[in-house]
Amino acid sequence: EECVFCKILAGRLPSYRVYEDERHVAFLDINPFSAGHTLVCPKRHGETLWDLDESEIAEVFKVASKVSMGVVSATKADGFRIMQNNGEAANQAVAHIHVHVIPHKLEDKGRFNRMKLSDKEMAEVAESIKAEIAKLA
Repeated sequence: EECVFCKILAGRLPSYRVYEDERHVAFLDINPFSAGHTLVCPKRHGETLWDLDESEIAEVFKVASKVSMGVVSATKADGFRIMQNNGEAANQAVAHIHVHVIPHKLEDKGRFNRMKLSDKEMAEVAESIKAEIAKLA
């Protein structure tokens, strides 16, 4: 059965997309650690990092770096975390390779709990991130 992220990529499930190119898409995490927590996914399905070749690994992290600039700027974060989990034992919740871009503010240093944002908050954050990424082009 097709994975949740493949359904999102195909447009069969909703998402708050902030970036897309021919091989990648980035969208907000629906259970974020902070406002602006974004997932960067290759469009080609692979479950773990081992399912990508070296050039694909480089590309997904290059996109994550670009997206991180938009995320940090849009959220006025003081820093960010890049996280990539492989396998259930490593807390990979969706079996489709993805990189987390998680903005952090100094006042939240040391806290790392999931939060729930309203649809309005998600849409506003997504639009702000898209606008900041567009400035980088």
